[in-house]
Amino acid sequence: LEGTPTLTGKTPRQRAVTSMMQRRAEAGLLDAVAAYFHHATPGLGPDIEKQQCEPWGRLQRDRAVDGMRYLDKVLADQPYIAGDDFSVADITAFAGLAFADFARIDVPADCANLKAWHQKVAQRPSIAG
Repeated sequence: LEGTPTLTGKTPRQRAVTSMMQRRAEAGLLDAVAAYFHHATPGLGPDIEKQQCEPWGRLQRDRAVDGMRYLDKVLADQPYIAGDDFSVADITAFAGLAFADFARIDVPADCANLKAWHQKVAQRPSIAG
């Protein structure tokens, strides 16, 4: 947790905001996509996905799209999910969008801020390779 760059914030306030936004990206996007994938798609196959509830999965897909729209609004006022600096919240949101793409959940067309952020983050050396 020491050194630079820090992914969890530099001040107590930044650490709190980063933690909060990381949880929002996790619960509102990544976890929602996972629930959709496991309940409303074939998922990992019938040997593993024995208990599915398709209506719950569809609700979670809508929740993931709502999460995308929330993050889009956040990104209208700042360059990264938790503020001015790249953080663990961005990593979680990026992973959520990767999973959404795999699960065939499109980012809504009206989420221009989220799409621009995604392109910017995808170009980071740690992601682009």
